[in-house]
Amino acid sequence: MNRGTVEPAGIEENILAASRIMVNILAESLLVAEVDHITVPQFRILDMVQNLTDKPSEIARMLAVSPPAISSMLERLEERGLIKRSASAIDRRRIELELTGEGSSLVTRVNAHRKRILSRVLRGMDEHARQGLEGSLLDFNRSYYALKGGAR
Repeated sequence: MNRGTVEPAGIEENILAASRIMVNILAESLLVAEVDHITVPQFRILDMVQNLTDKPSEIARMLAVSPPAISSMLERLEERGLIKRSASAIDRRRIELELTGEGSSLVTRVNAHRKRILSRVLRGMDEHARQGLEGSLLDFNRSYYALKGGAR
């Protein structure tokens, strides 16, 4: 595929292409927000916590990583002062996550830039295509979360 052209492909290939674009937008947004000490996977964790996914096991399942891997990532984020881990008030064996003020600010800045880029991309589409995309993405999101056991 040449840069800037879109060739017909199966739906899976088109979704993969869109996924690569979204990762590029995230990486660019991390740079613009001058967040050089956070990786894309670490940012995804912060974003999940901001969007009310507060259990390490749920995040590990969503990211398809092992409990030791998620534990290590959370430790690094906690050391940087971006998240707090605490025992659940209901079940002290369970750890809950919360963003610190700095973590929340970082997610807000990066996501604001991501939204600006997405707005520019969407303005390049006609209204009918945007509406169709919105409905399709809602269905796609519902299907994904149902597959992942209702997380969200």
